[in-house]
Amino acid sequence: MTGVNEYTEPFARFYDAQLHDTTVGDETYYREAAADADGPVLEGACGTGRLYLELLRAGVDADGFDASPAMLDRLEAKADADGLHPSVWVGDLRTPGADREYELVVVPYNSLVALTTVDDQLAALAAAHELLRPGGRLLFDVYVPRPSVVAESFGEWRETTVTTADGETLRGLTRTTVDDTVAQTYRAERELLDDDGNAVASETYVNAHLPPQQVELLARASPFGDWTAAGGFEGQPLADDAEIQVWELEKTEPTTSHTSSYTPK
Repeated sequence: MTGVNEYTEPFARFYDAQLHDTTVGDETYYREAAADADGPVLEGACGTGRLYLELLRAGVDADGFDASPAMLDRLEAKADADGLHPSVWVGDLRTPGADREYELVVVPYNSLVALTTVDDQLAALAAAHELLRPGGRLLFDVYVPRPSVVAESFGEWRETTVTTADGETLRGLTRTTVDDTVAQTYRAERELLDDDGNAVASETYVNAHLPPQQVELLARASPFGDWTAAGGFEGQPLADDAEIQVWELEKTEPTTSHTSSYTPK
């Protein structure tokens, strides 16, 4: 099956350390949306709990799932240390595996780019729609693909050094290259080295660029009846200078017309 990034245990440790005490910029948006929801909340691709544990700390009735058992192991260890009681399981965006309805489903931090085909992308939207109560909402964000970023950064190895919760030093090397020009997919190669330069693990994933027009077409083809898009977490317009697109899809009866979220020049 395509569209599943199953981080192994070494990369789960690295990812968790990389985002520890890091402000991504989406925290307030998703936390407030979850706190305002009149019912349970589900986070898809919840990873090691960067956002999910914040929802529990805020008293939100929240479930979560992720394709990586190793990521969930890190989440549960942190929850246990903080006296929290998570409700999480292994699942992916196309087949979440939830057994109740939700008022809100959130899929933060570019997680939808792991779905590389239209069928998988539509399957994820349909799965979220099925889990929502009438009037419930799906919130997600994905970056705006920018040619300048591709031209300047693709093909170059980039290094990040982190210290894990266990005091281990890991050097992460990442190189992004074009996978399929027509399909607009890209390949991310990742290597982990220990403090002595020894290889710890390596993984390769293929992800998809999702420009706003494609996301809007997916929304139109989905079961959702209404949607809006913004160019940031504070409701900025999805204009030419936007670096992120924030989507809200609502489970309502389909309307006969929609205003385009983004009009090209």
